[in-house]
Amino acid sequence: MKTLLIILLLIVFVSLQISLAPIISIKDITPQLIFIFVFFVSFTLGQTYGIWVGFFSGFLCDIFDSTHFGLNMGLLLIAGFVIGAMKPKFYRDNLLVDILFFAVALFLYEIIYLILLWQFSFGIFVLNILRYSMPSVLYSTIISLFVFTLLKRIPHFVPNH
Repeated sequence: MKTLLIILLLIVFVSLQISLAPIISIKDITPQLIFIFVFFVSFTLGQTYGIWVGFFSGFLCDIFDSTHFGLNMGLLLIAGFVIGAMKPKFYRDNLLVDILFFAVALFLYEIIYLILLWQFSFGIFVLNILRYSMPSVLYSTIISLFVFTLLKRIPHFVPNH
């Protein structure tokens, strides 16, 4: 039942990322709804779920944005692995800890994404961080407050002890 729920939510989040995120973007800054879901699953259920959800959500995103096929898939898979590995080191019942760790993880994801899409000069790299990455992290973190609160109410996301 948990796997079926995750697959259904994965399809919902990918659909929202593709259809709703461009609509609610603010000056070309779109929220990272897929990363929010991958983070939540990895941080709540662990590495195994995080790896699979990261892989499949990245794959679905790459299907719809084929300019850099495989980049989202690889980065979200690695993010699911690393975030899932950090799960035992944090107290998961504190929303503030979740949000802070989310913001740091998303910022690192954005930095690595920009490094892999190197823009030929350090100045442009820093400008992209200031212009796109930091506002995206802030916007996604604000949205993650609501999404985490909603997802934590689903009984199947209670971690197995």
